[in-house]
Amino acid sequence: MIPGLGRITGLDPAEPYFQGMSELVRLDPSDAEFVDVIHTDGKGIFFLGMSVFGYGMSQPCGHLDFYPNNGKEQPGCDITQSPLVPLTLIRDGLEEASRVLVACNHVRAIKLFIDSINGQCPYIAHQCPSYQHFLSGKCFDCKPGSGSCALMGYHSETSPGLENEISPQVRLHGNIGNKFFTTTGREFPFCHRLYRINLELANPPTAENWVQGFLKASLHSSAGVIHLDLTPSGDMKLEHGSTYSMVISHPADLGGNIKKVELNWEYDMNVLEPRTLCLFWCNDHLYVKSIGVDELELPGRGKRDTQFNSRLCAKNKRSYADISNRGKGVFVDICQYNSTPDKIS
Repeated sequence: MIPGLGRITGLDPAEPYFQGMSELVRLDPSDAEFVDVIHTDGKGIFFLGMSVFGYGMSQPCGHLDFYPNNGKEQPGCDITQSPLVPLTLIRDGLEEASRVLVACNHVRAIKLFIDSINGQCPYIAHQCPSYQHFLSGKCFDCKPGSGSCALMGYHSETSPGLENEISPQVRLHGNIGNKFFTTTGREFPFCHRLYRINLELANPPTAENWVQGFLKASLHSSAGVIHLDLTPSGDMKLEHGSTYSMVISHPADLGGNIKKVELNWEYDMNVLEPRTLCLFWCNDHLYVKSIGVDELELPGRGKRDTQFNSRLCAKNKRSYADISNRGKGVFVDICQYNSTPDKIS
């Protein structure tokens, strides 16, 4: 009802009484020249036999709609799995502890926006059909003018495709209804860098068709070392001869140029699944041909490229690494010199 507004930022706009309602009574793209929205509490809960809404709206309602961590439940807000409220009570007082207890996910949108104002880490989010597509690395690009990525938070108006655009409204209109996904950390500073790990598995005759287990990786570059859990949601089924991609976040920026990756593998036996039992008659090794690491930077910022690509291969005479259960494989930047066919020792 107020014409001429330049921008409205919706910090987890309320769901009850607003979601699914007419644009006349809720936030929508026509309310300002630029409407950006951060969704953090769109998960409904089931309590005492009743379905209860999340505090925040899951419905897209802006020109750019951001869904950190899928926009439903935020890292560090599950009070059943951590002493979150007592620690907050001691550190920040009763008022903040009450917010954490009642509306930790809902309030996180405010904290993410504050963190984005002066932080050196950009909240890069990717336009994707679903959060699972995003986590599997299917939407990992940030090409200028494509609308494939955007900046969440205070600097959202400088997103690629909007800055220095002759008619930014045309670009904004094309994004209406799209969802932009990213991941964040558990505590301040919340912003994380995004890494896409591409795992190419070998398939020697001695390998099982598939194995399942847990993967962790250490990435080494001239800027330092970071440790990543590649299976944070539990064990993963891996078929030899296939390639897998996953997006993992970390607060550190390695600046590309990955020199070495150490990959740790642990086979997972489940007594409830007889096919996973691996005692004397099966091979629990994982055979890995190469590991690729991609890291994004926003286009046009400084002298850096928009995407760093590193492909690393096993440091041995074969063209793959044979990683035993609870063992480690080492991969280095020698792929261009290691192009011989798979060999069996």
